[in-house]
Amino acid sequence: MKERAGYFEVINGCAGDMLAGSLVDAGLPLEDLVKELGRIDLRAYRVEAVKVLKKTGYGHSLEATRFMVIPDTDWDDSTPYSKIIALIEGSRLSEKSKGRVLKVFGILARAESEVHREGLDHLHFHQVGQIDAIVEVASVAIGLEMMGIEKVYCSSVGISKPAPATVNMLKGVPVIMRSVNGEITTPTGIAILKGLCETGTPTGDLMIEKAGYGAGEMDMEHPNVVRFYSCLREMRGETVMVLQANIDDMSPVIFESLFEKLLSAGALDVSVYAGTGKKNRPVFNMQVLLPERLLQKISGILFRETTTIGVRYRVESRIVLDRKEDKVVSRWGEVRVKRAYMDGEVVNAAPEYEDCRKIASTHDISLKQVYAEISKLI
Repeated sequence: MKERAGYFEVINGCAGDMLAGSLVDAGLPLEDLVKELGRIDLRAYRVEAVKVLKKTGYGHSLEATRFMVIPDTDWDDSTPYSKIIALIEGSRLSEKSKGRVLKVFGILARAESEVHREGLDHLHFHQVGQIDAIVEVASVAIGLEMMGIEKVYCSSVGISKPAPATVNMLKGVPVIMRSVNGEITTPTGIAILKGLCETGTPTGDLMIEKAGYGAGEMDMEHPNVVRFYSCLREMRGETVMVLQANIDDMSPVIFESLFEKLLSAGALDVSVYAGTGKKNRPVFNMQVLLPERLLQKISGILFRETTTIGVRYRVESRIVLDRKEDKVVSRWGEVRVKRAYMDGEVVNAAPEYEDCRKIASTHDISLKQVYAEISKLI
């Protein structure tokens, strides 16, 4: 099985315009991108992409794309976070792109809120709330979807003189310290990476299809560019961590809240099996699937939220199908469906449970009936 993966090389820093420029340089059609951006109710700006030469430090120059968002009029330098959320939620973007943009601005908001000690309800963005930042974030999210990139990865991040909000977002992210008299990674840039990418090199064999360079404004010893690779990856399986604990002295009413916290923290799946343990006590065997990088975080939740005093963990291999979310139109309105693909062919499809449950509750009909009718439309 193959999937299309993307990789941002950001060892010399990054900004929103550089990330967007690297996608355009790698073949993302600017005209099509601008058309998609029109689904957001933003006006009075234009987007341009021009080729520039960036010094490499070896007496040569590197051709890269400079991505520019040019407002036609002055833009309010202080934009409420709530306004940006409403703007994106009310847009006609796909659910995937919309979710990616909201995730990036959520990361930005939490970082700015911590720095300025201001609640999210009253938070105002300044530079990251300008029209260019909004368009840059949306361009990366839209562009990745248009290019068919399923998973996105990034290298360690080059930094120099980062802003306080950038430092907050860099916690837990591998970095490379650069001696440059200026800020080479911006809050918008790191928020995009943190919201959309997994750090580290993608597993499996990669075949590079396209590569592109996004140019920044600075001239420095190392080329001020982001390099993006669009690759096909041969799927040979992936590894996940399995974490287990036996719990024989805890009220079962706690499990609902525990499941929510584990899944919100990034657990891939959570399950509980009943059995009999030592001293013939009824026991709950809890099993959590998670990415290896979340071992400390997930085990910490188990220790804080349950009565267990020890957990077991191991690494296992698995193969997963490509999954995409779509919508079908029913007599009750739009319903989300998930489709699973193998070698480009749909091998499984199912309605979204939460959508079906809401329909059943609203119209006072059985969930089974809703599932049956929606399944016929898939």
